[in-house]
Amino acid sequence: MKKLSIFAGVILLTTFLFNYPVVNADMEKVNQDTTNFIKSSGVIKDIVKTDDLVTLTVESEDKEPIITNFKVSNDTLLFNSGTTKEVKKEFFQKGQRIDAYYDKNKPMLMIYPAQISPELVIVHDTKNFSSVKVGKFDEQFLSSDKKLKLKIDKETVLVNERGEKVTQKDLRGKELIVFYTIETKSIPAQTVPSKIVAINYQSPEMKEVQKIIEKDHFMQNGTKMIPLRKVAEQLGYKVNYHPKRNIVYLKLGNSSISIKRGEEMYGYNRSLRKFKEKPVVKGNETYVSEDILEILILDNPSN
Repeated sequence: MKKLSIFAGVILLTTFLFNYPVVNADMEKVNQDTTNFIKSSGVIKDIVKTDDLVTLTVESEDKEPIITNFKVSNDTLLFNSGTTKEVKKEFFQKGQRIDAYYDKNKPMLMIYPAQISPELVIVHDTKNFSSVKVGKFDEQFLSSDKKLKLKIDKETVLVNERGEKVTQKDLRGKELIVFYTIETKSIPAQTVPSKIVAINYQSPEMKEVQKIIEKDHFMQNGTKMIPLRKVAEQLGYKVNYHPKRNIVYLKLGNSSISIKRGEEMYGYNRSLRKFKEKPVVKGNETYVSEDILEILILDNPSN
């Protein structure tokens, strides 16, 4: 009987560890095309500082509260929701409400409380009201979930994650942190943002691409030349070379690219594009100028 009780206890513990939710009811894991992040909200219950790391013990405000440990480093983006300004790790206090955003593609250990390293933390301002939306927007600045349309004017502050000023054009293809105070009751709601921060998000695939490029590239007339096949295949493209035509074909979903070795012009779907530098061959590998990444990333659904 004692052995049976121990076995039952092990089964219960295993079930708990592998099925206990590591995200609370306020965590939003939405369609892949809407955002690259999962949102978790709660109140700071404890703060532990070790070297360059601050661990925030956060309790959700659900009926059945869940504890999560957020490990905040120097790479974590930190903002005050009301002032829209960046804050330091020293700004955290017990009792503060926060929204933590972390990469939904990041591997997670199934332990409780969950140990998460967020990419972004928003600290709720109790004096200055402001709403914050994190997500992707199309070229008309309509959010991918179709809930918010941005009316950017000359008063809207546009910066990247390093705090450098950018233009509306620079927001294209980026995950956006949008700060705003008033929105219309229309569908979708419309707002004039006070500030927009463009996040240069990199998917796991793109991080691997950067590793490939770091190890295998060369400079030609001031332009970085990168290995076409290695990079394209890492991003999910099928790559075929037609020796008689001397053309490399790339295919991903409905997108197709045809590149003739030694020529500046290349085909992208039904249009023509121009490389900064002509493709060259080294060994059996075709190298192209890195501006091709803009198209490869744009057509990759994981970015």
